[in-house]
Amino acid sequence: MENLNFQNDAIVDPRDAEIAELTERLANVDRVRAAQFEQLDQLGDAIMGLIGDKVEALAESVTDRIVERALDDFDISNFEYEIGEMIDERLPEGLDDETRADDLKAAIKDVLAGATLTMDIE
Repeated sequence: MENLNFQNDAIVDPRDAEIAELTERLANVDRVRAAQFEQLDQLGDAIMGLIGDKVEALAESVTDRIVERALDDFDISNFEYEIGEMIDERLPEGLDDETRADDLKAAIKDVLAGATLTMDIE
C-alpha cells in the first residue's frame, strides 16, 4: 500500500482561503444592498402616500390644460381639403346629382363613423 501520509498544507492553495473570504464578503454586500433596496421601496411608498393625491391631481390638471389648448387650437377648416379628398375617393364618378348626394351622405357617415365631435353653437 502506498504511503498516504502527506501534508495537507502542501496541497491547499493559499488563494482558496482568500477566495472563500471574498465570496463571503460579496454575499454580505448583496444582503446589505437588498436591505437598502427594501428600505428605499418603503421610503418611496411612504412619500407617495403623503403626496400621491397631489401629484395625481397636478398631472390631471396639466393633462386637462393640454387637451383644452389642443381643442381650442383645432380648426376643422384646416382639414377641409383632406376630408374632401376622403369623400371623393369613396364616390363613384359619373352619377347624377341625386344619386351623388345619397352616395355623399353615405360616404360622410362612413368617414365620420369613428370620429368624436363636440360642437359649441353660439
